[in-house]
Amino acid sequence: MGKHKKQSRRKARKPKRLQQPAPPAPKLSKWLLIFGVIVCAVVAGFWGINYLSRSDKKTDKKGSPPVPGEQPKPPTITSKLTIEQEIVALKKEELEFAEQLVREFPNSDDALVLIGNVYRKQGNSAEAEKYWKKALALNPARPDVYNGMGWAAFEKGEYEKAIVFWRKALEINPQTPAIHNSIAQTLILLGRYDEVIKEAEEELKISPTSGLSYFLLGQGYLKLKEYDKAKEYYETAIKLEPDYMNAYYGLFRVCSRLKLKDEAGKYLARFKELKAEDAKVLMDRNKAFDDVVVIRKMLAETYSDAEYIYYNKGNLQQAEKLLQRAVSLEPNNTEYLMKLGFLFQSSNRLQDALKMYLKAAEIEPDNMVSRLNAGVVSMQLKQYGNSEKIFREVIKSAPKLSNGYRELAHLYLMTGTNLSEALKLAKTAVALEEAAENYFILSWAYDRNGDVANAGSTLKRAVELEPDNLQYRRMYEQIQKRILRGDS
Repeated sequence: MGKHKKQSRRKARKPKRLQQPAPPAPKLSKWLLIFGVIVCAVVAGFWGINYLSRSDKKTDKKGSPPVPGEQPKPPTITSKLTIEQEIVALKKEELEFAEQLVREFPNSDDALVLIGNVYRKQGNSAEAEKYWKKALALNPARPDVYNGMGWAAFEKGEYEKAIVFWRKALEINPQTPAIHNSIAQTLILLGRYDEVIKEAEEELKISPTSGLSYFLLGQGYLKLKEYDKAKEYYETAIKLEPDYMNAYYGLFRVCSRLKLKDEAGKYLARFKELKAEDAKVLMDRNKAFDDVVVIRKMLAETYSDAEYIYYNKGNLQQAEKLLQRAVSLEPNNTEYLMKLGFLFQSSNRLQDALKMYLKAAEIEPDNMVSRLNAGVVSMQLKQYGNSEKIFREVIKSAPKLSNGYRELAHLYLMTGTNLSEALKLAKTAVALEEAAENYFILSWAYDRNGDVANAGSTLKRAVELEPDNLQYRRMYEQIQKRILRGDS
C-alpha cells in the first residue's frame, strides 16, 4: 500500500455502519523509491550507482506520439460554476474519462477495474460489477476486485455472499490488509462471535497496530460475556487511537457489567464528549462544499490510477498530464507530487523533479521519503552541498532510519570525500537494517578505504539477501578475482 494532510483520527465505527475501504484500484506495481534499490556497475575499478524504476514492466520511454481524439484529455472545471454544478461537472468528467480509457485499452484489466471503480463511487454498483467481472476474466488474480464485490454484496444485505468474495480475495493474497476486519464486522451482524474473534486475530497478524481489530475483539468478547478480555482489547484500541469514540462506549458497557462504577462513568463521559464534538462538526460543516472536496479527491484518485496505465505503456506525456490534473484537484496530496517527481526524473527533468520532492517535503515535513528523494536528485544535479545538508537533516529527524546514513555514505563515496566517515555511516546503516543495499554501500566503503577482504565478505552478504540481483553477483565475482590476485 498515498499521503494527504492528516485528518482527524476520530473513529465512530458501529457494526451496522461499517467503514468501507476505497473501491478496488488498479493494481499498482510497487513503484520503488529512487533511493531505495541500487543497481551497480564496475568501470575500471570505480563503483557507480543507478536506480531501478518503479515498475518491473518494460517501458518504452519515448512512447508513441499522442493521437488527437484518441486519448483522454482531462478538462479543467471553471470556478464560475455553482457548487452543485461543479459536482455534476466533476462526475461527468470522471465517467467520460473512464469510458474513453476503456475504449483506448479494451483488453486492460486495469482500465476495466478503473471504470468499475468510477461507477461504484457514483453509486452504480450493477455497472461496477459488470466491468469488474470483465477484468477478472482477463486477470483472475485480483484481490482488490473481490474486495469491491464483497462490499457491493454487503450493501445489498447479502452478507454471506460478501464473505465469500472476501475469502476469495484472501485466497489470492492472504496478506491483503483490512479484509479480515471486513469479514469480522459482517460476522457481528450474523451473530457469529467466535468467528469474529478469529478474523480480528488474523488481521492483527497482517496489521499489528489496527485499532479496528482490537475494537472488534472487544465487541466479540463483549457479546460472549467475557468482559475482562473485552475490556483489555477496548483499552488497547484507545491506546492506539485515543479518539476512538465507540471504543469508549464499549468500555463503558463492560465496566458497567464488571461493576466498575468509577471507570464506567469516566468512559461514558469521554464518549459523550467525543460525540458532542462530532455533532458540532456536523452542524458547522457545509455539506455541499464537503461533497465537492470528496468528489475532487475521488477524481484525482482516478487520474492517478490511470497514470499508471499510461506510464507502463511508455506514454510519459499523457501520464504527466493526468498527474498534473490530479495535483490541480488536490494540490497538497504528497503522493501525487512524489509520483510527478518520479516521472520528471524518469524524463531527466531533474530540476522539476527536485521541485516536486521539496514541495512534498514542505507539505509533510515528517515524511522522510520526499526528503531523501530530494537529496538523491540534488546529488544527480551535482548540488553536493545541498544533498549533504538534506541527508544530515534526515539523520537528525529520523536517527533510527537507515536510509539517511546510507545515502550520505553514498554521497561521500561518489565524490571521493570523507571516506572514513562514509565507512562509519555505512556501518550504522547496516546496524539499523540488514538490507542488501546497505551491505552494498558498506562493501563499497570498505573497498574505498583499502579493505578488499571485508568488501568481499560484505558484498557476499548482499548477494545472500538478494540472490536474484545479477549486478550484486557480477560485482561479487569481480571482487573475488581481485582478492585472488592480491589486489588492494
